[in-house]
Amino acid sequence: MITSATKKAPWRDREARQRADAHSGKILAMLAAAGNHGCTNSQLWAVCHAVNSRISDLRRRGYKITAESEGGGVWRYRLISSPAFRPSPFEQLRRREEAEAMPLFAGDAA
Repeated sequence: MITSATKKAPWRDREARQRADAHSGKILAMLAAAGNHGCTNSQLWAVCHAVNSRISDLRRRGYKITAESEGGGVWRYRLISSPAFRPSPFEQLRRREEAEAMPLFAGDAA
């Protein structure tokens, strides 16, 4: 049974997803800028402390990212390849909501 105390407001879920997408984007930018050298988990923690979750999100979106242990709890992440452009789930939802709100402008004009 879900009580009002445990049920999250929809706007909170949306804000959390926006924040996670922003963190994923920043991590992706750092990995791309680092090239073959890659970034350590401690460097990526400057963006957020949920590095493993954001790397997992990026992998689900089709980015190939390797992780190599350097010992002592330090991991080096490298961006190997990027997928063809695909909007984030949040962006897909935003576009769908926008199209539903303005059906006249959705799709191809005849």
